[in-house]
Amino acid sequence: VVENKREKTLQELKRYKPDIIGFSVISGSHQGYIKIAQGIKDRLNIPILWGGPHVTFFPKIIEEDYADAACIGEGEEAALEFANAFDSLGKKIPTNIKNFWVKRDGVIHRNAIRPRIQNLDELTYPARDLYINKFPILKNHGIKHFLAHRGCPHKCTYCFNHSYNKMYREQAGDKKVLFSRTPDSIVDEILWLKNHATVKMVYFVDDVFTIDKKWVLKFAEVYARRCNIPFSVNARFDHLDEEIVSSLAKAGLYLVYAGVEAGNEYIRNTVMEREQSKKEIYYAGNLLKKYGIKLLTENVLGNPGETFEMVMETLEVNMKLKPIIANASIFAPYPGLKMTRYAIDKGYFDGDFDRLESTYYDSSVLKFDNKGDEQKIFNLRCFFSLLTHHPKLLGLIKPLLSLRFKRLFWWIGYALDGYYLRKGLAYKQGFKEFFSTVFHYLTNYRAGSDLK
Repeated sequence: VVENKREKTLQELKRYKPDIIGFSVISGSHQGYIKIAQGIKDRLNIPILWGGPHVTFFPKIIEEDYADAACIGEGEEAALEFANAFDSLGKKIPTNIKNFWVKRDGVIHRNAIRPRIQNLDELTYPARDLYINKFPILKNHGIKHFLAHRGCPHKCTYCFNHSYNKMYREQAGDKKVLFSRTPDSIVDEILWLKNHATVKMVYFVDDVFTIDKKWVLKFAEVYARRCNIPFSVNARFDHLDEEIVSSLAKAGLYLVYAGVEAGNEYIRNTVMEREQSKKEIYYAGNLLKKYGIKLLTENVLGNPGETFEMVMETLEVNMKLKPIIANASIFAPYPGLKMTRYAIDKGYFDGDFDRLESTYYDSSVLKFDNKGDEQKIFNLRCFFSLLTHHPKLLGLIKPLLSLRFKRLFWWIGYALDGYYLRKGLAYKQGFKEFFSTVFHYLTNYRAGSDLK
């Protein structure tokens, strides 16, 4: 099946006859893209431009035969300048464009990055039509995604922002790390898209939506007055006070994604550097309940050095919070993360990023101090959200966690997670949308890349 998909992709590219091909790649799925790129080079010999998170922290990909250019960091201005220069040079790779490492005539040119884009309002809207016209599920699905900010000043070791900020500070002199669109600009885009596709719920995908309180209160006023479509945001518990929560509730906030990440104090605040107390977590959780806002918690299991008993502390915090959804994933040591370096230094990871999987729900490339703990942690992930809703089942399920029913537990976990995720919708799905969403969820969202 996978080979047929790659062959179909190559045939479509041959018919389209592009001048250059670009990939935006995340770590874990990069192996599948490499195989497609090798096929392109062998049969079509078209220049290939690589970008995205994996390339930003692993630009040495330019040394491989299947890479002609690697875009590091933000790509809007850089890619436009690259494309214009590529045309003016008669379809030759330009060598002096900032943000790009390029290879031409066997020589690699490593350019520094330019400062980050500061006025996000000036950026054109994403070319969503390229996707929604090809994939009807994206057009008809009620949730649409938007970005209000770029950047995050927090230094969580399992997140890329710490290394990303350091890269821009050292190479481009950037001291500011958070950039925001104006609330009116955001609403303009939402209303524009509503005229072209279904928009029943808005999801803001910013790393942390609630960093700037003054901005948040202004957004709430503008959104309530002009838009008022139910929406969800990513937030930190320690950012949420009554003024912010009440204002966002009036504007239509329906669901908050917030990271517990780890219940154990050492893992959460020393290994992860979350700088967040349980008191802050419980206070914000109660505030959200007071204003009728649903909560989805994010939790990372299987961190370097984490034991099963430590993971059980994460479950206990979630049981007290009682979120509508308790999402649990397995830590993946992506390139550029401070916690990845910690894992390598402590002997939990060998540094081979090609071993990473395209999904972080099923397995880990880390070494565990106790193999029995590894088995139980993976299995607990599958029942995590169920147990937060039904703590009394713990006595029944806990003995099962040592069993080697990995594939069975995976599918049980996927079904349970999908069931609870559906409860996070601000609208009722029709029969057709529900089943197309379930199919997409099982074959793409949780399955990861099938390009390998």
